[in-house]
Amino acid sequence: MKNTLPKSKTGLIAKATVVISALNDHADAIGLLHVTANLVEQKFMALQDACGHYDGGKLEMTSRKVVWHSLIAEGRAFSMTTRDVLKPHLGNKYGEAWNGTGFVNSLTVPSLGPELLPLLLSLGHYLALRPAQENALLNITTARAKTLATQLGAARAAVLAQEAVSQGLFEMREHAANDLRETLRMLLNELAMKLSPLDPLWMAFGFNMPGKRQRPAPPTNVVVTRVSESVALVKWDKTPRAEHHRVWVKVLGVHAEPVAAGSPADLDFLLEPLPHNVDVEIALSAVNSGGESARSEPVILRT
Repeated sequence: MKNTLPKSKTGLIAKATVVISALNDHADAIGLLHVTANLVEQKFMALQDACGHYDGGKLEMTSRKVVWHSLIAEGRAFSMTTRDVLKPHLGNKYGEAWNGTGFVNSLTVPSLGPELLPLLLSLGHYLALRPAQENALLNITTARAKTLATQLGAARAAVLAQEAVSQGLFEMREHAANDLRETLRMLLNELAMKLSPLDPLWMAFGFNMPGKRQRPAPPTNVVVTRVSESVALVKWDKTPRAEHHRVWVKVLGVHAEPVAAGSPADLDFLLEPLPHNVDVEIALSAVNSGGESARSEPVILRT
């Protein structure tokens, strides 16, 4: 049976935990020389630390984006109110009089931070030249515009800086995962030189025995046809790797769990005798020397 290493970080960490324990228990007896418990533990700890730092970086990014979006909302609200305060002076619709306020070709307030920032800077500059058009009661002032622009710019810079940090943490995590995966691959190669393909010690390391056949997949296209009141014919498609199949029957209201009704080598099976006036669940599993598959989706037959 083929051994594949986990792709996920959590899977790698779980696999390394089993491997470290097995190396402590069996490495000397097997005669392993290159991959030791200490080596795997170093790679394991490096990946754990890298995952922790990366997750911390994501939380920090979330926190900075909350501030960023909050300031965007505050800046938009200020810009909308400022626009309303200026309408009695400049007109209700966009025109030449609005030039210099930061509004371009319309009185629409941008929803994106990078576009909102220059509008706030322009509004602050406009109000600084025309203090009579400020509204202190509504906090529409030059000082407020400049403060919001400064805060918004700083928040954007913080997000961009954290993006660079997060990329670096991501690359560190990927490197640590690849490092651990390569170490486990080295262990697989060394075990292959030391253990027979059917040695049970493979399982102590959390690996499959290479000499054991892979279990088949569940059977598909199960069809049940009533032949008579008490007999049904079950058919299904050939299952790759299956040596034979097992037919499972569950009489609803009678059986708590499915009961094995037979193990045919062919691709059909007669169920008989079936009880009268009941619902019967019929499912199949595929079997070989590697084990038994999960059961197929049950088919319900009313007798």
